[in-house]
Amino acid sequence: MSEFAFILGNGETRLCFNPQDLQSRGPVYACNRVYQEFTPDVLVSTDTGMAREIQESGYSQKNVHYTRESNIIPGSGARALNPEYTGFSSGPNALALAADHGFPYLFLIGFDLVSQDQYVNNIYADTPHYVNSSALKMNPENWIKQISEIIQKYKNQRVIHVNPLSGFTPVSWLTLPNFQVMDIAGFKFMLNI
Repeated sequence: MSEFAFILGNGETRLCFNPQDLQSRGPVYACNRVYQEFTPDVLVSTDTGMAREIQESGYSQKNVHYTRESNIIPGSGARALNPEYTGFSSGPNALALAADHGFPYLFLIGFDLVSQDQYVNNIYADTPHYVNSSALKMNPENWIKQISEIIQKYKNQRVIHVNPLSGFTPVSWLTLPNFQVMDIAGFKFMLNI
């Protein structure tokens, strides 16, 4: 088993990485519409519309796809997320799954949390089940709180925030002993990618 797991958010900094390069070094956990361009080891979707789209495409029959139990279409092949994280977004649920699967090093990639301007920062904006790119940026407080809770629960695993947009990492994460930040150069050097 690999020591590394990579959890992909859909912020713009995720585009700095080729998911296949990451997958050659450890399992990739990713969210939502990524399924149309890349097959992660584990796909997570919590939004009802997105989860239904994925299941109706047949993806869940052939690949590992987790969603909320209430979103599961019988016979689709989708698996239920841990009910402990009901109400958590897709990214935090993907992190929780990777932590539950026991990987010692959990890399958060594309978890930008902020935007370079007043508009939403999501590479899938303007696609079905996502907001328009002209929508105002979202308040990241729920994501920050949810991820903080997971980091604190899994004290024996290290969570690394890679290449945070504009250098932004929540202060509440920086105070946790099993958390660190890594820049893109150091990350690529470490993985030899």
